[in-house]
Amino acid sequence: MAKLTIKDITPAFGAEISGLEPKVPLDAETCAQLRTLFDERSLLVFRDVDIDVQFQTYLSNMLIGDDASVPDDLPIMKDFYVSNEKPKSAAPFGRLMYHSDSQWAKNWCYALSLYGEKVEQPSAPTMFVSSIVGWDTLPEHLRKRAEGHFVIHQHDPETYQKRAAGDPNVLLNDLKASEDSDPQPIVLTHPRTGRKLLYISQQMTRNVEGMSEQESDELLGLLFDHLYDKNKEMAHHWREGDLVVWDNIALQHARPNVQSEGPARTLRKTIAPPPKVGAVKSLNYSKVGAAA
Repeated sequence: MAKLTIKDITPAFGAEISGLEPKVPLDAETCAQLRTLFDERSLLVFRDVDIDVQFQTYLSNMLIGDDASVPDDLPIMKDFYVSNEKPKSAAPFGRLMYHSDSQWAKNWCYALSLYGEKVEQPSAPTMFVSSIVGWDTLPEHLRKRAEGHFVIHQHDPETYQKRAAGDPNVLLNDLKASEDSDPQPIVLTHPRTGRKLLYISQQMTRNVEGMSEQESDELLGLLFDHLYDKNKEMAHHWREGDLVVWDNIALQHARPNVQSEGPARTLRKTIAPPPKVGAVKSLNYSKVGAAA
């Protein structure tokens, strides 16, 4: 077992890890240590690692408890990038508001990872907030207003534009309305850790069920103000060789503006669990809602 060095990134979430030897499979003790850390800290950062997409896919699936995940058994999503230079990449330019990928979908995405394949400076960071911290620190009067209510998540151009407040740097190109998701509770219990969290986001949450538009906007606005308080944010500043893996249910991510002709920012992406064979087309949403 390799000796891992672990450093908290913020008091509430995130851990930077050094000393990991990227091999497949990892030994049982290392897997157990990383899984516990992932459930406790929600986001793991590995700096200056030289890995391929196979290890990146393996690690992400292992962290969510997939013991059977060995490379030959996992569908590998090759050439899946968040990039302003690679053709047909996800989210090539613009700003992204806070969200969790596939928040509107019926099949949840449990973990995301990005690997810095080519990063020129200055590079736009990826921003994170914890939906668990959002709930844990929510004032009692807002807890009472939120509990018991359900929301609809959707890729809705009108809602997206309204939340962006006319910001020209928000990524709006190729945004298409998606089908409504099943109603989800505002206060969700994490399916793996059992912790409560605020399952709403600027980018994906359309409205609160059973409320007028005014009531819904008021409640969501108050919850967003709390959830996205600047003091609760973490910024990951990209370098080549960075691997960042995070819990897509517990955390939300965003990014400031990425310019199409700006410094190269090419991040290789994986999703855990991997989409079923033939389901990749359903991931076209990531052109507007991808990891940032």
